[in-house]
Amino acid sequence: MSGEIGYISVGDADLYFSMRLSADAWTSILPTSGDPKKAAALQTAYDRLYFSGLFDLPLFLNATADQLVVLKKAQCELSLYMLLHLADEDRRKGLQAQGVIVAGIVKEQYAETDLNYLPIPPFVAGLLEEFSTAIITPFYVSKIDRDEDNDGMKL
Repeated sequence: MSGEIGYISVGDADLYFSMRLSADAWTSILPTSGDPKKAAALQTAYDRLYFSGLFDLPLFLNATADQLVVLKKAQCELSLYMLLHLADEDRRKGLQAQGVIVAGIVKEQYAETDLNYLPIPPFVAGLLEEFSTAIITPFYVSKIDRDEDNDGMKL
């Protein structure tokens, strides 16, 4: 389909969200011509996923059909997250950038190490696990036998 923004078009995203149990932040945006909010949400989500460094994502033309199913779903889910939380996230990141470590009535605490961290919802991270750039150290188990009857000398 033409008109993809990243991996999915606004029309296909509308179809995806029509099948999702809760997507009010998306479906409440009226489908008026010239309203760029849905396209902006998809573009912002794509940019975060593609340029985050957390994933090695293929370009649209290089993705397999199976990969595109996952990539479209992840982009939609992140765009919904961003519609719901981006304004709050921007305010918090702004406070962190100013060096604030405790803020607000509830005394939110910000770690300096989290300043460069871009939140990815767990569902989206799970969807994109096959593309993760995280270095995972494998853990191996070997069977070890012990011979109690041997006095330590090799036979």
